[in-house]
Amino acid sequence: MGTNSGKSPCGKPGPASAASPEPSADERRRHRRVDLTLKARVLKADGEEEPCLVINISAGGAMLKAVNPPQAGEKVVVYIDTVGRHEGLVIRSSKHHFAVDYRSRRAKSKRAADQITYAVNNPHMRLERRQNPRIRTDETTVLTMENGESFACEMLDISLTGASIAIDPKPELGAIVHIGRTLAKVVRRHEKGVGLVFLGAAEKMEEVIENTKSPVETPVFGSVVATPFGKKGG
Repeated sequence: MGTNSGKSPCGKPGPASAASPEPSADERRRHRRVDLTLKARVLKADGEEEPCLVINISAGGAMLKAVNPPQAGEKVVVYIDTVGRHEGLVIRSSKHHFAVDYRSRRAKSKRAADQITYAVNNPHMRLERRQNPRIRTDETTVLTMENGESFACEMLDISLTGASIAIDPKPELGAIVHIGRTLAKVVRRHEKGVGLVFLGAAEKMEEVIENTKSPVETPVFGSVVATPFGKKGG
């Protein structure tokens, strides 16, 4: 009776290997938590948004510090510098800290892991002088020139105060443009496109992201958009 019969408690054969499979090496790498300080913002369930600071992070979640953290069980959106925008659930909360689980699609998890690796390998970028986190993205939108001519472009990153976009041809320095429905000024040119400063105050990242989306059907990157900005369809 004292011997191991190799059966499960239910009396059926149940070798140890039949248990839930161990996560792959790739899964373990993606969800390995690292100590990393990054600027961030959190959008709470009540619509309030406030700055916070990442303490440690993995591709599936993060621990953050905030003056007024959200409560455990609350659904939130976190915007993490260089890592991106993630919808998640607060699984722990204390006086000035909260932990968010934002595990989602495998592709997005892999992208987050790659961006965390990039941040780890570029420590000078973690706490730059810029006040707000810069969120990496690859959304396609529309840039409209002052003369009404519009071009499809790709958002590279975005913050409360500006954005970097990939576009060809590149607008001239100082040009006033619309990116989606947001008025902006071209302040620098880079290899892929231009850097923009938004001409107007914004308080929430979600509003900025929404207002920089294409006002027309999402076009193909690099194409000319026939519909001038502000013109309503019939």
